[in-house]
Amino acid sequence: MNLKFKRVIVTSGPTREWIDPVRYISNASSGKMGYEIAKSFLLYPLEVVYIHGNTLERYANVVGAKQNIEVETTIQLRDAVLSQITNDSLLVMAAAPADFRPIMTAEHKIKKEKTSEGTRGLLLELEENPDVLQQVTEYVSEHKIENSIRVGFAAETRELEKYAKDKLTRKGLHFIVGNYVGAGKGFGEVDSTVRIFSAKGMEKEIGPLSKEKIAEALVQFLVSV
Repeated sequence: MNLKFKRVIVTSGPTREWIDPVRYISNASSGKMGYEIAKSFLLYPLEVVYIHGNTLERYANVVGAKQNIEVETTIQLRDAVLSQITNDSLLVMAAAPADFRPIMTAEHKIKKEKTSEGTRGLLLELEENPDVLQQVTEYVSEHKIENSIRVGFAAETRELEKYAKDKLTRKGLHFIVGNYVGAGKGFGEVDSTVRIFSAKGMEKEIGPLSKEKIAEALVQFLVSV
């Protein structure tokens, strides 16, 4: 098989953004999809780098990968991905990074404060995290990296095709994999259906299948196009 790339970078799982030493902002991603994708790439003569956030423990290490890199925050994820981008590489951004982080992280655990009128609430001020894929695209252009193929994911609760295609164009991707999430869909061990959209107008649907089977079919698609 004449593969178009030599190295594959797969990201997986959620990131965490700390509010105080015991509380954080994150999401429900288990890391299973990225883990299964990385495992499936090991069936091909490729160098696989696995970068993961706070996945479930069983998805935190891909045996056979050249590197298993653990990150916590979205900024750490971005930095790890940029450090691994090379010529003739494929990035599969299956991680679910937090889009926002607290402007300030408290040094100590935030305590409830009671007043004569009852318990006071807590107002969090957030700022946007870097857009990892957008910054990868900019990095590839600035550093003249050749044959860098970028695959994004779009986990949506509505209007999947609209939002996926917008991300595909706006972030300068070659492919985007879209799926619906929420109310028992998408996260964890449940079966899923994904739709692949390409920058050239190609569309493909996979599923409903287990995430293991979706990962296998997605990898077969990426190594053959």
